[in-house]
Amino acid sequence: SKRVGTKVDTAVFGVKKDVESEEIAESSLDDDFDEIDDISVEELATKLTVEKEKNLRLQADFENFRKRSFTELSNSSKFAIESFAESLLPVADSLEMALSTSEQSDKDFRSGVELTLKQLHQAFERSKLVKINPECNEKFDPNKHQAVSTQSGKELDPEVSPGNIVSVLQTGYFISNRVI
Repeated sequence: SKRVGTKVDTAVFGVKKDVESEEIAESSLDDDFDEIDDISVEELATKLTVEKEKNLRLQADFENFRKRSFTELSNSSKFAIESFAESLLPVADSLEMALSTSEQSDKDFRSGVELTLKQLHQAFERSKLVKINPECNEKFDPNKHQAVSTQSGKELDPEVSPGNIVSVLQTGYFISNRVI
Protein backbone atom coordinates (compact mmCIF):
# COMPACT_ATOMS: atom_id res chain seq x y z
CA SER A 1 0.00 0.00 0.00
CA LYS A 2 1.13 3.55 -0.68
CA ARG A 3 1.98 5.74 2.25
CA VAL A 4 2.23 9.52 2.00
CA GLY A 5 5.85 10.63 1.99
CA THR A 6 7.33 7.35 0.87
CA LYS A 7 9.66 6.94 -2.07
CA VAL A 8 6.92 5.34 -4.14
CA ASP A 9 4.42 8.13 -3.60
CA THR A 10 6.80 11.05 -4.14
CA ALA A 11 8.69 9.50 -7.04
CA VAL A 12 5.54 9.88 -9.12
CA PHE A 13 5.74 13.67 -8.69
CA GLY A 14 9.50 13.95 -9.34
CA VAL A 15 10.48 14.73 -5.74
CA LYS A 16 12.34 11.49 -5.11
CA LYS A 17 15.68 13.23 -4.53
CA ASP A 18 14.33 15.48 -1.76
CA VAL A 19 12.71 12.60 0.08
CA GLU A 20 15.88 10.54 -0.11
CA SER A 21 17.95 13.40 1.33
CA GLU A 22 15.41 13.80 4.14
CA GLU A 23 15.60 10.09 4.89
CA ILE A 24 19.40 10.25 4.92
CA ALA A 25 19.29 13.21 7.29
CA GLU A 26 16.86 11.38 9.59
CA SER A 27 18.98 8.23 9.60
CA SER A 28 22.15 10.24 10.34
CA LEU A 29 20.35 11.88 13.27
CA ASP A 30 19.45 8.46 14.57
CA ASP A 31 23.10 7.44 14.26
CA ASP A 32 24.19 10.61 16.11
CA PHE A 33 21.84 9.81 18.97
CA ASP A 34 23.17 6.26 19.13
CA GLU A 35 26.68 7.68 19.30
CA ILE A 36 25.70 10.07 22.09
CA ASP A 37 24.46 7.17 24.20
CA ASP A 38 27.94 5.67 24.01
CA ILE A 39 29.76 8.91 24.96
CA SER A 40 30.10 9.86 28.59
CA VAL A 41 29.11 13.23 30.00
CA GLU A 42 32.76 14.10 30.65
CA GLU A 43 33.65 13.52 27.02
CA LEU A 44 30.74 15.69 25.91
CA ALA A 45 31.83 18.45 28.33
CA THR A 46 35.35 18.25 26.90
CA LYS A 47 34.03 18.50 23.34
CA LEU A 48 31.85 21.45 24.33
CA THR A 49 34.83 23.24 25.90
CA VAL A 50 36.92 22.69 22.77
CA GLU A 51 34.13 24.03 20.54
CA LYS A 52 33.64 27.05 22.81
CA GLU A 53 37.36 27.84 22.56
CA LYS A 54 37.21 27.55 18.77
CA ASN A 55 34.20 29.83 18.73
CA LEU A 56 35.95 32.43 20.93
CA ARG A 57 39.05 32.36 18.69
CA LEU A 58 36.90 32.84 15.60
CA GLN A 59 35.07 35.72 17.23
CA ALA A 60 38.37 37.33 18.22
CA ASP A 61 39.77 36.83 14.70
CA PHE A 62 36.66 38.36 13.20
CA GLU A 63 36.81 41.34 15.59
CA ASN A 64 40.50 41.90 14.73
CA PHE A 65 39.67 41.67 11.02
CA ARG A 66 36.85 44.21 11.45
CA LYS A 67 39.12 46.65 13.33
CA ARG A 68 41.93 46.20 10.79
CA SER A 69 39.52 46.78 7.90
CA PHE A 70 38.15 49.92 9.54
CA THR A 71 41.68 51.26 10.10
CA GLU A 72 42.70 50.52 6.51
CA LEU A 73 39.55 52.18 5.17
CA SER A 74 40.11 55.20 7.39
CA ASN A 75 43.75 55.51 6.29
CA SER A 76 42.89 55.09 2.63
CA SER A 77 40.40 57.96 2.79
CA LYS A 78 42.89 60.13 4.72
CA PHE A 79 45.77 59.51 2.33
CA ALA A 80 43.90 59.05 -0.96
CA ILE A 81 44.90 62.52 -2.12
CA GLU A 82 48.57 62.03 -1.18
CA SER A 83 49.81 61.09 -4.66
CA PHE A 84 47.85 63.94 -6.24
CA ALA A 85 49.32 66.38 -3.72
CA GLU A 86 52.83 65.08 -4.50
CA SER A 87 52.15 65.76 -8.19
CA LEU A 88 51.10 69.33 -7.42
CA LEU A 89 54.10 70.23 -5.28
CA PRO A 90 56.42 70.92 -8.27
CA VAL A 91 53.72 73.18 -9.72
CA ALA A 92 53.56 75.18 -6.50
CA ASP A 93 57.38 75.40 -6.40
CA SER A 94 57.47 76.70 -9.98
CA LEU A 95 54.85 79.35 -9.24
CA GLU A 96 56.71 80.50 -6.12
CA MET A 97 59.95 80.69 -8.10
CA ALA A 98 58.24 82.77 -10.81
CA LEU A 99 56.96 85.23 -8.22
CA SER A 100 60.27 85.47 -6.38
CA THR A 101 62.21 86.50 -9.50
CA SER A 102 62.10 90.29 -9.56
CA GLU A 103 63.71 91.06 -12.90
CA GLN A 104 62.36 89.12 -15.83
CA SER A 105 60.91 90.00 -19.15
CA ASP A 106 57.31 89.37 -20.09
CA LYS A 107 58.49 86.74 -22.55
CA ASP A 108 60.44 84.85 -19.86
CA PHE A 109 57.53 85.14 -17.42
CA ARG A 110 55.10 83.82 -20.03
CA SER A 111 57.32 80.85 -20.92
CA GLY A 112 57.71 80.05 -17.21
CA VAL A 113 53.92 80.11 -16.73
CA GLU A 114 53.48 77.87 -19.79
CA LEU A 115 55.96 75.34 -18.37
CA THR A 116 54.17 75.46 -15.02
CA LEU A 117 50.85 74.87 -16.77
CA LYS A 118 52.43 71.90 -18.54
CA GLN A 119 53.51 70.51 -15.15
CA LEU A 120 49.95 70.96 -13.89
CA HIS A 121 48.51 69.08 -16.87
CA GLN A 122 51.02 66.26 -16.30
CA ALA A 123 49.92 66.06 -12.66
CA PHE A 124 46.31 65.83 -13.84
CA GLU A 125 47.19 63.03 -16.26
CA ARG A 126 49.00 61.02 -13.56
CA SER A 127 45.92 61.35 -11.35
CA LYS A 128 43.61 60.37 -14.23
CA LEU A 129 41.92 63.75 -14.21
CA VAL A 130 40.56 64.21 -17.74
CA LYS A 131 39.61 67.60 -19.12
CA ILE A 132 36.14 68.09 -20.63
CA ASN A 133 36.59 70.58 -23.42
CA PRO A 134 33.42 70.92 -25.50
CA GLU A 135 33.46 72.87 -28.72
CA CYS A 136 31.07 75.67 -29.61
CA ASN A 137 27.96 74.28 -31.39
CA GLU A 138 28.51 70.82 -29.82
CA LYS A 139 25.34 69.14 -28.58
CA PHE A 140 24.72 69.86 -24.87
CA ASP A 141 25.05 66.66 -22.79
CA PRO A 142 23.69 67.02 -19.23
CA ASN A 143 25.87 64.06 -18.16
CA LYS A 144 29.05 65.98 -19.07
CA HIS A 145 28.06 69.64 -19.12
CA GLN A 146 26.48 72.08 -16.71
CA ALA A 147 24.36 74.90 -18.09
CA VAL A 148 24.76 78.29 -16.49
CA SER A 149 22.21 80.07 -18.66
CA THR A 150 20.40 79.75 -21.93
CA GLN A 151 21.02 81.94 -24.91
CA SER A 152 19.63 82.09 -28.37
CA GLY A 153 22.20 80.97 -30.91
CA LYS A 154 20.48 82.78 -33.77
CA GLU A 155 22.19 86.09 -32.92
CA LEU A 156 25.67 84.57 -33.09
CA ASP A 157 27.93 84.32 -36.09
CA PRO A 158 27.97 81.47 -37.07
CA GLU A 159 24.51 80.56 -35.85
CA VAL A 160 24.29 77.91 -33.10
CA SER A 161 21.46 75.37 -33.14
CA PRO A 162 19.09 75.17 -30.17
CA GLY A 163 20.25 72.67 -27.52
CA ASN A 164 23.91 73.17 -28.43
CA ILE A 165 26.74 74.83 -26.51
CA VAL A 166 27.20 78.53 -27.25
CA SER A 167 30.32 79.16 -25.14
CA VAL A 168 32.36 77.58 -22.35
CA LEU A 169 32.68 79.62 -19.18
CA GLN A 170 34.64 77.12 -17.09
CA THR A 171 36.42 73.90 -18.00
CA GLY A 172 35.15 70.70 -16.41
CA TYR A 173 36.99 67.51 -15.54
CA PHE A 174 36.32 63.77 -15.23
CA ILE A 175 37.70 61.42 -12.60
CA SER A 176 36.85 57.80 -13.39
CA ASN A 177 33.95 58.84 -15.65
CA ARG A 178 32.53 61.07 -12.92
CA VAL A 179 32.19 64.79 -13.58
CA ILE A 180 33.76 67.09 -11.03
